[in-house]
Amino acid sequence: MTTDTESRRDAAPVRAVLYVCAERGRVNPTLGAERAEQEGRAFAAARGMTIVETVTDPYGQPDPMCRKGWRRVRELARRGETDMVIVRWPTAIAPDHVQDLRHREVNQLREQGVGVRYSWAPLSQQGPVR
Repeated sequence: MTTDTESRRDAAPVRAVLYVCAERGRVNPTLGAERAEQEGRAFAAARGMTIVETVTDPYGQPDPMCRKGWRRVRELARRGETDMVIVRWPTAIAPDHVQDLRHREVNQLREQGVGVRYSWAPLSQQGPVR
């Protein structure tokens, strides 16, 4: 069993929101979002998580709170409807040049008891973001 589910052996599966915010490609505008969603679903399945909702946003707005989809993620966390947010990589939450916004959002989710996991292979082996 993975660390996500070890402490929940007798509990219900981890409820996850899959958040997709990917830059549009020039040749295939939907490819980034499609890959992020496929990767997120595979990540959840491999860890026994149940995706309760997939939330998408167009890429480009650096402040997550200015995005309708991210506000939905926060609302689901506030209402206790998710245990985990799956995101492909950190810059989907907020770009590196405004990483303080990313930290603000991850901390806000953590205060609600919600973890954040990255599905991109080099980051996917890490535990929830602290």
